Amino acid sequence: RSKHEEIELVSLEEFYKEAPPEISRPAVTLSEPHQQTLARLDWELEQRKRLAEKYKECLTSKEKILKEIEVKKEYLSSLQPRLNSIMQ
Repeated sequence: RSKHEEIELVSLEEFYKEAPPEISRPAVTLSEPHQQTLARLDWELEQRKRLAEKYKECLTSKEKILKEIEVKKEYLSSLQPRLNSIMQ
């Protein structure tokens, strides 16, 4: 058994529909199961790299938003004492 057999790959229909021709190579992979598996693993790797990059971008965006929220919280917490002093 090979380690790749534990990976749940996309279905063949989805693979040939979504993968670019330079990865799927239907002329070769439709007749050769080994080449088909290799191509599907390449596509899986490509997808995972893309999703990992998107995840990093989302984390960066999240951190930026959290910093903005913290700055606004600080401003709002400092606003109450100023309002009290104005009211007095």
